[in-house]
Amino acid sequence: MQKDNFFCEIKKKRKITRSKVIRFSKNGWKGIKSKAYKTQSGNWRFIERFPLISTESLKFEVRYFEIPSGGCSSLEYHNHGHVVICLKGKGKVRLGDQFKILRYLDIAYIAPMEIHQLLNPYKEPFGFLCIVDSERDKPIEIED
Repeated sequence: MQKDNFFCEIKKKRKITRSKVIRFSKNGWKGIKSKAYKTQSGNWRFIERFPLISTESLKFEVRYFEIPSGGCSSLEYHNHGHVVICLKGKGKVRLGDQFKILRYLDIAYIAPMEIHQLLNPYKEPFGFLCIVDSERDKPIEIED
């Protein structure tokens, strides 16, 4: 099969997204705007979400979250697992009844159905990448 025919066949099967580099500066990633963490109120505080990479051609999404001092994600569980990589400051991850500190480049794997929460009890902002399935179930929030 010729190269041109090969790419035409791929385009018919799925939407093609162009390759790109997203530049980072001290103020964040160029062209990436903060989106609402969730659309409904819940048991979280002061958290921003930045969708970095999300396309139909990938089976995962890469998102950046930043939690200022005193903020946290929701206390929840769901059927999908995900990976958290600390990039800025430090924070805590709650996994069931245990709390672990995450520092620069520490990685946390959050298994399916694990009760979890990300918190920032420290003075500096806590920023992290979250890598998750692009098709996933909705989290179930719980009260502490």
